[in-house]
Amino acid sequence: MARTSIAATDLSKTGYNLSDSTDFTTLSSGSGNGITVNFDPDDILVLKNDTGGSAVFTLKVPGESKYSDKGITVPDETVTVADGKTWIYQVTGIFKQSDGKVYIDCDVAGKVLILSPF
Repeated sequence: MARTSIAATDLSKTGYNLSDSTDFTTLSSGSGNGITVNFDPDDILVLKNDTGGSAVFTLKVPGESKYSDKGITVPDETVTVADGKTWIYQVTGIFKQSDGKVYIDCDVAGKVLILSPF
């Protein structure tokens, strides 16, 4: 399976009901089976876990030849979210891939929402 491209959800000027949101995307589990979203440094990533166990979300960090030429690799960022919890994470440029997107995977069927300020 491949990553699914999703769009950010625009925040309205009156706020956003995160608790009752149906805008979350459920990820297929495993490496390379998550989502892609256009990189925007103002976006906020919301990670939600209601799977019954712990969820490990992986934000992919692209390799850079200036490091790999020296045998150095930069690890991906992992965020562990306990069952029944929702985690907010700031998207930064370190996650921007060469195609201008951010890649996010999960080891279980966790949920993701990208919020874009108005």
